[in-house]
Amino acid sequence: MLDWNKIKSKTSELYGEAGKKFRQYTPESFSKEKKFVNSLVVSMALMTMADKKADTQEIIAALELINDIDEINDLNLTTEAIELYEFHIEEMSKAVESPTKWILMEAKLLSELGKMKAYPEYPPMIEALIAHIAQSDGNLDPLEVEMQDKILRAIK
Repeated sequence: MLDWNKIKSKTSELYGEAGKKFRQYTPESFSKEKKFVNSLVVSMALMTMADKKADTQEIIAALELINDIDEINDLNLTTEAIELYEFHIEEMSKAVESPTKWILMEAKLLSELGKMKAYPEYPPMIEALIAHIAQSDGNLDPLEVEMQDKILRAIK
């Protein structure tokens, strides 16, 4: 069962820490970095929901990772990344009830991850992060292992 109060508390805390002014995005200058940040967030959301349920520990671990990743902080994207992560978790939570919607959501997100193939320096970091998220609740089940494999196939 999700502890939404604990999650909202952690989110508020991280929003406060990330209260920096955003730089304006220009696709030409940040496209590679933006794709990387998006891929990190999508990967963490997919791993959080791999077993088709959101666990409080996994969500908090992902939020803390987003807050701690230098590449996200250097681009002043921490708040945006947290909001994007929450959006994906909410959308995936809605799709869990329908196998068709789940497959479509998963395929869309894995397709988005495919953009990382052009940047071979990023997949090792994504691989380490998804392993951390998968094990953050102390239980690595077969669905999480399967999702890790799907993510790795998408980014490599």
